[in-house]
Amino acid sequence: MTGRLRITESAADDLRAAILEVEGREIFAIGDVEAGIVTGVSIVARGQADRVLATIDRPRKGQVVLHNHPSGVLQPSDADLALAHRFGEQGVGFVIVDNGVRRSEWTVEPFDGAEVDVPVSEVRTFFEVALPAILPGWEPRDAQTRMAEQVLQAMNTRRHLVVEAGTGTGKSLAYLVPAALWATANSARVVVATHTRALQSQIATSDAPMLARARLSAKVALLQGRSNYLCKRRALIAGGELGSDADVEDEQVGQLRAILDWAAVTATGARSELPIKLGPDVWERVESDGDLTLRHRCEHYDTCHFYTARREAADAQVLVVNHALLLTDLSIRHQGGAGILPKYDRVILDEAQHLEDVATGALSAKVTPLAVRRAFALLSRRNGPLTALPRAVAAAPGVDDATREAVRRACEDTQDLVAPLGFAAEAAFEGLTPLLDPQSPTLRLDRVGSDDETWSLHVAPQVRALMGALTRIAASADAIRGAMGDVKLPETLAQPSLDLGRAIRRIGTQVQALQGFLDGGADRCRWLEAQRSRRGVGDVAICSAPIEVADTLRDVLWEAVPGVVATSATIAVGQDFGFWRRQVGLDRADEAVHASPFQHHEQAILALPRDLPTPDASGWDAASARVLVAAVRASRGGAFVLCTSFAAVDRYADALRRAFPNATILAQGDQPRPVLLERFRDIPNAILVGTDSFWEGVSVRGDALRLVVIPKIPFRVPTEPLQQARQERIAARGGDAFRALTLPQAAIKLRQGYGRLIRSTTDRGVVLLLDPRLHDKPYGRGLLAALPPARRVQGDSARIVSELRTFFATFHAPAPTDEN
Repeated sequence: MTGRLRITESAADDLRAAILEVEGREIFAIGDVEAGIVTGVSIVARGQADRVLATIDRPRKGQVVLHNHPSGVLQPSDADLALAHRFGEQGVGFVIVDNGVRRSEWTVEPFDGAEVDVPVSEVRTFFEVALPAILPGWEPRDAQTRMAEQVLQAMNTRRHLVVEAGTGTGKSLAYLVPAALWATANSARVVVATHTRALQSQIATSDAPMLARARLSAKVALLQGRSNYLCKRRALIAGGELGSDADVEDEQVGQLRAILDWAAVTATGARSELPIKLGPDVWERVESDGDLTLRHRCEHYDTCHFYTARREAADAQVLVVNHALLLTDLSIRHQGGAGILPKYDRVILDEAQHLEDVATGALSAKVTPLAVRRAFALLSRRNGPLTALPRAVAAAPGVDDATREAVRRACEDTQDLVAPLGFAAEAAFEGLTPLLDPQSPTLRLDRVGSDDETWSLHVAPQVRALMGALTRIAASADAIRGAMGDVKLPETLAQPSLDLGRAIRRIGTQVQALQGFLDGGADRCRWLEAQRSRRGVGDVAICSAPIEVADTLRDVLWEAVPGVVATSATIAVGQDFGFWRRQVGLDRADEAVHASPFQHHEQAILALPRDLPTPDASGWDAASARVLVAAVRASRGGAFVLCTSFAAVDRYADALRRAFPNATILAQGDQPRPVLLERFRDIPNAILVGTDSFWEGVSVRGDALRLVVIPKIPFRVPTEPLQQARQERIAARGGDAFRALTLPQAAIKLRQGYGRLIRSTTDRGVVLLLDPRLHDKPYGRGLLAALPPARRVQGDSARIVSELRTFFATFHAPAPTDEN
């Protein structure tokens, strides 16, 4: 019956835009339904009713097909009833709307029905029958098969599961196979969320094709955040600016030309596939942006990279995203919105050890001089919206002279404000910079009251001044939109209006972050942080972050999605998941540990010198560098040195370059991470010195990596404001912050570092831990016990180096070079 619309406004807008695109003719769309309301739509046919028959297998049980009647009469025709009957048999609803999408007729309601339990035996059949049939020589791994059974059982029973699967278990297939089986059987969708693009790429290019070859028919799609896709329309605009007097900086010209060359050949438009590194200001000119899209009115809509990816995501049974995109979607849904992902029924979190940090990042705010300048940039460009919009309004048909004049004046008024308010914003940052001690990169502020002199006389006034400048410019820019009234610019003239909206949103985001900083609250940590700046001014960031995210994750994830599977190679501490579960708010879950199948006691040595000074002693730098150089000489290169700071990276890289002047020494920061890793793999006997991003997510098989050196236990910096705040929160509750937080963090990180070494059954090598606290402190035994059971060699440095020489003598690799 005809009744309330039961369609969210954003979904209705999509339908209206599609109807306008075909000048009011018939369209068909597929809609996701949650709590009886259509929350999102995907247009599948325009103006040709017979085309919907080709999409009969696309809607899934619980979804609806939406169809407009241009006449405004919502009574279903005989053809409508025939389609509704066919869809209804599949549990798919059928909805008729008017062209204005103000009224709806739900001819057939969608039917989800009971979920189907997939027999666990199907998992074993896949690994023991299907895979051997396509991979000669394949031998099922017991741990992989058992993990896959556990994952499927969690999906069937709607119970959460936490699984640690050691390197070599084959965990990606162990969750993809049950995900595909369950999604196919239930006409459902499973989201797989990873932390790194490398794992996403592995799933898309290796694992998914293997499932298809083994006749597991679930479609797997990869979806990234919108800004990761090239916008074809904006790329053409950027290309046109190269030949004009537009404000394209000289260093950007070459990069823009490279983007245009790539745009002509790329199939996906994904930034991750771009073969060159870009500055953020360059990619910003061509990225897909929700504020700048013409949606269905764009001439490139049917071939748009982002919308193509969205359509593929809507048609997938297994959708691969990153943690941040998933958490954003979950947060929007928790607040009653439609979300940004197609509706899904189960979630798998791989690399789940990052969940707390990603959630913290999503709820954090950082206002920097660069971010503010970028927010202003669109308004200050020579051919930006403040100069282009009056011309566009003047050229638009049907606009009266009064409106044209009002828009011109409003743009001029805003233009007069941009420079002085920009200077005011910069002055506010400069006023905060002297508050930072040159010896300390941060100043924590969440512990001070409003009567504190630093806060009341220095911090709060400068932040309010900055917020005031941004608020005034946003209000002035918003007045331009008020002057435009109901003017709708045609597609060819719309870009300046879109740019204006984008600028207003960006400035508003900065204002919102500053307001949150001023408001504070007991559950947030606030601090100032030194920033590197080429200009040498405004060298400070204004930061705030939640002290805990457990309650948030409990609300948006664990209580909102049934049968979530969380997995990682390093998520437990001594086979105990308690630490991770507390940090992410997971109260109840089934648990499983599957050890690595590698023979660590035969393949690896854990070398532990006992005669070095402690890292806080004056002789630490020289002594640790001496042993490091001797170990690298014994291994003849092929080494990772995993540091806990960039200062340590520089120090050890310098020591190695002095010792081996002709060797390839790669230091993090010298080149982009992917380039460093590629060079390490390609150049025999290279040595790479890195920090955080090389402790995990990096896989180098074979003799190219045969030595991993970890100079210090990877404790998080105790003076980091957020780490301090979390330690204080634990202490206030009567806990031991070191044992409850610092030690578990270090144990997991240490395991990740060790895990760089043995990546296959034929790998072998040495992990060298130089920190003597592993022997001298009571907690050292627990940290060592958390590591795989490699053969341990302990003693003084001379004995360790001698053992390494003997071990590495079997590698037959030439030495990196002689010493000076």
